[in-house]
Amino acid sequence: MNDLNTKWYKSLKQSPLTPPSWVFPIAWTILYILIIASGMVFLSSPAAATIREAVRSPGFFYYCGAWVFNLSWSPLFFTLQRPDLSFVVILAMLAFIALTIRAFYPVSRLAAYLLAPYLAWVSFATYLNGYIVFMNPVRPQTAKP
Repeated sequence: MNDLNTKWYKSLKQSPLTPPSWVFPIAWTILYILIIASGMVFLSSPAAATIREAVRSPGFFYYCGAWVFNLSWSPLFFTLQRPDLSFVVILAMLAFIALTIRAFYPVSRLAAYLLAPYLAWVSFATYLNGYIVFMNPVRPQTAKP
């Protein structure tokens, strides 16, 4: 995050529950390890039959969809400074994580359980994002490069 984005973010009214900045990279590192482990467990599960079938399954579609939403959230929020659009994205991400867990569970309970912290963290992040959207109703002007 560059200085302009940091200044913009710090200017927003944030939830009193917002963790300190140092928490985010630690949390996301752990979550990314669990997310990748979940995908590997799912793809290697004997119940998945073959990797080809597993990759074509609804569960893997939801898993990849959650990744796409995850990767698009930060640029929308920080680079474009659009907490409103990022809120829509995080709601979709939350739904796709829940759908992934639901689809993974019959194939591999471990793969589903590995995603539980991800679901919990994104639920909390959805609250934080929503707080910013609803407590900062006027979108600040973005700085021109």
